[in-house]
Amino acid sequence: MQQILKLLLSIVIVTMTFIVSATLAGMLAEYAGWWKKPVIGGVAAACVVLSGYMSAPGHKLYYATAWLGIGAVAAWVMSNAFMYAEDANTSAPLYITYACGFFALILCWMWERNRYYQN
Repeated sequence: MQQILKLLLSIVIVTMTFIVSATLAGMLAEYAGWWKKPVIGGVAAACVVLSGYMSAPGHKLYYATAWLGIGAVAAWVMSNAFMYAEDANTSAPLYITYACGFFALILCWMWERNRYYQN
């Protein structure tokens, strides 16, 4: 029962991290005059994978990988649902989102590897 509660808490943490990071990244991109969609996607993807890794109750790398997969599907759905004129005929924001999520997963793998070798 304890593991289920920790998993539910992890899901809440990752969801809130997604909302907050996407909102703040959008505000930053708007303020700086950058193309918002890849900034929001990249920051949100990295934050979701990292927070999924850090808040996982166990098997942290598996959870981070699962969050990357869930996020990739969600990014694909959202990229089709929220098309803007500036996004016409390009998938660059989606690829940037995937790349940032994958980079975050590599960071998690490196942390996991360091933790394993230190013990």
